[in-house]
Amino acid sequence: MEGLLKTLDQVADPSHSALIIIDPQHDFCSERGAMAQKFGFDMKEIKEAVPRLNAFIETCRKTGVPVIWVREIFTDDKMHPNQKALWGSGQDIWLIREDGKGIDWYDGMTKPKAGERVITKWQYDAFEDTDLHLLLQGRGIKTLLMTGFTTNVCVETTARHGYIKGYHIVLVSDCTGAPTRAEFESGVFNIQTYFGKVATSEELARTWKVSKAA
Repeated sequence: MEGLLKTLDQVADPSHSALIIIDPQHDFCSERGAMAQKFGFDMKEIKEAVPRLNAFIETCRKTGVPVIWVREIFTDDKMHPNQKALWGSGQDIWLIREDGKGIDWYDGMTKPKAGERVITKWQYDAFEDTDLHLLLQGRGIKTLLMTGFTTNVCVETTARHGYIKGYHIVLVSDCTGAPTRAEFESGVFNIQTYFGKVATSEELARTWKVSKAA
């Protein structure tokens, strides 16, 4: 029987890990996006996480870790009634609407390179009604390095589903963010207590460097 992966270097081995970048989009990151405008959120912590995420993307590319981008779109024909009750329906959809700027990658983000897969999701969960699981299985992925926005909603929801499907979960804590510190900390607490590990991008880069030198 294959040994269990327990330590960070075992769990986050580049040979079986994938970087999952959740929703680095205008509506979720920009002070001019729908979330900030609707709720009056201060996007400072999210904006501060973006350069760290950009740097970690480059680290993963150089290390050979597959980079998988996820974006969310709300469209009337794919939304459930409970979604519409929260986010509107038809022309009243105000968040990440399919015909609006809100779905674009945030201006400060590194953009996907040729060959990097982009998964479009219709819910908080990147596994629901997408081919993400098949993509990961086809690449022999065991571990998801979770990044993006927001920590306690789409990042955590996808991490939870990934855990249920059998993936090891590592939340890259400095490469994710939420509008408030309480939201961010709740997501970190839940993941590190119940679903996997939490590490910084620097810790992961250092682990990979040590493993490569060994």
